[in-house]
Amino acid sequence: MFKKILLLTAAIVTSSFATWDYFGLLQNNQGSVKAGLYYDTDDDWSQMGLKVGARMNVTPQFELSLQGFGYQFWGETDCDACSEGGSGLRDLVIGARYALDPELYFFLDFNLPIGKDKAKGVGTTAPSSNEMFIYAGAQHHSDISAIKGAAYGTEAGLFWGFEHNKLERGLELRLGGEFDFTLPSAPVTLLVGGQFWLRLFKSEFDNGQKDVDLHDDWSNQFKFWVGANFAINQQISLNGQIIARSQDLKKKAKDNNVQIGMEGDALGFTVDMEFKF
Repeated sequence: MFKKILLLTAAIVTSSFATWDYFGLLQNNQGSVKAGLYYDTDDDWSQMGLKVGARMNVTPQFELSLQGFGYQFWGETDCDACSEGGSGLRDLVIGARYALDPELYFFLDFNLPIGKDKAKGVGTTAPSSNEMFIYAGAQHHSDISAIKGAAYGTEAGLFWGFEHNKLERGLELRLGGEFDFTLPSAPVTLLVGGQFWLRLFKSEFDNGQKDVDLHDDWSNQFKFWVGANFAINQQISLNGQIIARSQDLKKKAKDNNVQIGMEGDALGFTVDMEFKF
């Protein structure tokens, strides 16, 4: 039971399965650093931690970023038989975006599983699932001429996870979008967005004798968020989001203790501050 819970929730801690955002690159060799807190909960399970990131405009068309790194304070289930723990370093995602034109971008994210991948005890969730992955695709964003201050950004990509701990995730299609509206009378941007993930191929598990199909193709994940961005000045902004997500994991494999989760079910929030230089 608890092994199943750990496998289902392990992917949540690597919730930076996306590019920095859906909108434009920094310009004129500008860079930024960002740090903030995240919190997620689902029934008796919860996690909280610190995430940090940085990005730099290398050329007018090319941007590099470091994402998802930080420290998880805890990831645990509250029950009489459960342990306290789940703390440790998070994985590091190295990202790149290339602007084909001012509104169209190609991106590539690569996850280095340097975080702690060992659960401390029953009911705890390690900060890393020990999965190396590549996420690549394209983005498009544009201002909405009919609504002053409004803009949208969209993203489509393929997620390919490498074999880890005798598990290999099936290829996933990921789609996302966000609508932003900057208030005309205040330095505040309101935003609403969502993502949809679809596992296209079956995941596999090596049971020591052969690779077993987990029959989890067509599993899906939905995520929705609302938030706001407050520009303190041209260099510093404060950001906050409330995030809800839901997972439908198709499961027909004979070994009921083996599953490769997506992001799972949770309600949470993120709060961070970004400094541009």
